[in-house]
Amino acid sequence: MIARVVAAAALVGFTTGAAAAAPCASTRDVRAAERAATWLSRQPISGMSAGQLADSIVALRATGRRPAALRGRVRRLARTAPGYARTPGAAAKVVLAVRAVGGDPRRFGRTDYLRRITSGYASGRFGASAYDQALSMLALRASGRPVPPAAVVALRRAQGQGGWGFELRPADTDQVDATGLILEALAASGVRPSDTTVTRAVRWMLTRRERTGGFAVQGGRLADANSTASAWRGLCASRRPVPATTRAFLRSLQQRDGRLHATRTSGGSSVLAVNDAIIALRGRTLPLR
Repeated sequence: MIARVVAAAALVGFTTGAAAAAPCASTRDVRAAERAATWLSRQPISGMSAGQLADSIVALRATGRRPAALRGRVRRLARTAPGYARTPGAAAKVVLAVRAVGGDPRRFGRTDYLRRITSGYASGRFGASAYDQALSMLALRASGRPVPPAAVVALRRAQGQGGWGFELRPADTDQVDATGLILEALAASGVRPSDTTVTRAVRWMLTRRERTGGFAVQGGRLADANSTASAWRGLCASRRPVPATTRAFLRSLQQRDGRLHATRTSGGSSVLAVNDAIIALRGRTLPLR
């Protein structure tokens, strides 16, 4: 089954060449992405959670790694995903990884992960969080499925001061990470870059950029790799230019061996940082096409 998943990738036509990266990444960014991918490809998968493993498959595909090179990761994901994918967002991560290698998420390891997403849908909402909502919408689009219009309406209604909070309530504190991911989901769902919801979110997010060019979860001085990568990808998905200082900040977190530190003062989880950063540095957004 897994061999068929990997072999099928040649048929889906993902664009992984430099032309795809041109609007959102410079040559320096792409080179940084390649160095990060080389580091990531050498990390033992035995210590990765299913979510990290799924993210790593998507990240490595974003840099053009062939599905055959990811076969071990795909096999391990098939074994570990059933116990992990208990929420729509977790199931969506698995779907995005399976689709990245050209597989069928309805029959991955004898489990239907699309059903796990849709079974958590009601009245425009997937699951309980912004991540459940956005990742589910992205996974549906990656699978060629339409996003329910009510899901977009739910995001419009949940918008806060400009961005979105974790629990998707207008009274929540808006978060850069959630906002960037939701901008990717809205773009994938066909919402235009000129839409008021998008322009408000972009404006709010850019006001959270610190003087170094980086972004923190809720704004502030301690910018981090994941928030900066999320903002970068949200801007890219919304057809906005990514500030040069933002690109430079994310690259500044890269170490000699290719990994990225979480912040300038803390290493944190390099796997988490690299998984998010590679897609941004490569000039890609979710879902990979």
